[in-house]
Order: sequence, then C-alpha cells, then structure tokens
Amino acid sequence: MLTHRLKGRFFNGKIMKLPKLYAFNKKLEIDLSLSENPLGCSPKVFRVLKKDIKKIVEYPDPTSSILISTLKKRFRVSKNQILLGTGSESLIDLVCRVLLRSKDEVVLPELTFPLFERAILLARGKPIFVKVKMNFQIDLEGIKARIGKQTRFVILCNPNNPTGKAIDRRRILNFIKEVNPLPVLVDEANIEFGGKSVVSAIKNQNNLLVLRTLSKAFGLAGLRVGVLLGSKPLIEKFKQFIQPFPLNSFAQSAVITALDDEKFIQKTRVLMEKERNFLIDELRKREFMVFNSEANNILVEVNRLFPSATKFVRLLNKNNVSVVNGKSFRGLGDRFIRISPRLRKTNLAFLRVIDKILASVE
Repeated sequence: MLTHRLKGRFFNGKIMKLPKLYAFNKKLEIDLSLSENPLGCSPKVFRVLKKDIKKIVEYPDPTSSILISTLKKRFRVSKNQILLGTGSESLIDLVCRVLLRSKDEVVLPELTFPLFERAILLARGKPIFVKVKMNFQIDLEGIKARIGKQTRFVILCNPNNPTGKAIDRRRILNFIKEVNPLPVLVDEANIEFGGKSVVSAIKNQNNLLVLRTLSKAFGLAGLRVGVLLGSKPLIEKFKQFIQPFPLNSFAQSAVITALDDEKFIQKTRVLMEKERNFLIDELRKREFMVFNSEANNILVEVNRLFPSATKFVRLLNKNNVSVVNGKSFRGLGDRFIRISPRLRKTNLAFLRVIDKILASVE
C-alpha cells in the first residue's frame, strides 16, 4: 500500500524523498519561469477549437487515428512506432514503469530535467548520475562507463534542461550504436529551438526512443500532449499499459492544426533567438555569468554581489518576478537561476527589476 506525503512517498514503511518539481512554484506578474511560448500558439488552433466545441459531449477517438496519420508523415515512421500521452511526463513515467523492476538502474546526466529522477524512483528504480563536463556538456563517455549489469536504459535530454546545450547529432547516434541493445531515451522537448533531431534514426536503431512535446514551441502546454517514437517492439510493449483515451478530442484537433502551421513555428524560432541573445547580452553587462544556449532556456550564474541564488530569487519575488532557482536541479548548487525568454516588454521589465535590486545592494 502506498501512502502519499508532500515531499516523499512510503514504500514498505520507508519514506522515499522525491525531487521537488519547479513547475509547482507560483507564477508572478513578470514571469520568466516555465518555458512556455511567448507568442502563445498558432491562431489557427483557436479557430479549430471553437469549431469543435460540440465534441465536448463525445468520447474522443481512442486511437487518435487522424493525428497518428499526421505524425506518421511528419516523422516518416510507421503508425506502430508512435505512442501518444497526456504530456511528456506521462510517457516518461510509462517508460520507467514498464522497463524497470525494483533496484534496476537508469544512467543519466546529473544535471538534467528533474522529472526523470522522480519517475525512476517512483518505479522503484535506481538513478545512476553522471556529472556533466566543466562546460556543462553531457559526458557521453562517462555515461557509457557507468552502464552495468543492472542498467535497463539510458536517458539523454537534447538540448539539455536547464543548460540549453545541444549534443552533436552524430555523437548521439554513435553512442546509441555503441550501447545497443540497451534502450536510449532521447528527450527532444526543445529540439525546435536548437540541435538536430535523431528521430530519423529510429528506422535503423531498435534501441532508440525519442520523446517529443507540443508544450514548448507549439504553445499547447495546457492541452498536455506528448509523443513517444521508437521501434515497433518497444512501442507495442508500452501500448499494453496505456489508458484507453490518452488524448481528448480538442488536443487531437489542436495538434493536427499546430503541426500544419510552419510559419508560426518559424516565427517562434526567430523570436526566441532574438530575445535569448538580448537577455544574454544584457545580463552579461550587469556582470551575471550567462551560458550560451540553443534552447528556450538560459542558465545564469548570479552576480557575485549576491551570496546565493536563493537570496537573489527572494529579491526577485518581492518585486513580482518569477524565475527557476537552480537548486531545483541536482548538482547545480545555489549560485544559478534558469530563465525562459519572453516578449521584449516582459524581458525589459525583468531587467529593470534587476537594475533596481543591484542599485540597492551596491
């Protein structure tokens, strides 16, 4: 019997501490926390949802047949290589529940998306963490060296969260071949902003799983849509454990429409690159150490005037600004924050608050 606790969960009478997820933090007026699309979503999506409003009384298509057909063409895979879920988190949880038994191991970077660790622990598995390199790049050789008899799969996030750094596609593909037949889950949640996808390798690599989301670049975070792509045997295995209606009717219609609006995605890419570079330059002028990013997140080491990121975040919060404290990420420590660029108006408001805080401590 499982008993829920706020910061942990009991297994056989022993409490398990789970990582706290930054998604539960409060959004304030000037919000640069979660990586949502500053432009929202394609205007075409609203028109389709309004048109389909009567579908609210009907059960959705349990197979999402039209959406699966759309994804099949987009990713050039067969329909048997696609699995849909209510957000990436449900699919991460599914992979862990299906592939792991008690004390099985998963090797992954220490600095990455915290939900991976949480899902592994809830499946009673054991996360094996490998430190990133000095430049925050994922250490593929280090990960390979930690693979052992109890390892059931490997997780990579590309571009990585919270660093925004992408791994060279050829290096990922070589790694996947080297560890074959061990499954490798590559989370490409932010691939629309930077890096190169490995989805096309699925037809040749039976041990590759690729996770995609419609929450980031496509701006459909509220509809919770995740896509898992992989070899037919793996996907068929996962399908045995999914709920009968993974996506509601509105999510299916919205995704089909959003995928078709390439102009909106291109507009999003241009905006993100522009605002990301703007914030990087401006923060560096204010003596914050900012790391180059290829994604829609920026990792920032706070100005040395502040004793810790926690202290700095408190000051931001008092001024109605929300960001992600780096302490939310294993191995990062209390000197970093993660920000997600917004529209110029919001980014300027953020910088004005920083100037105000700097003036008060100098």
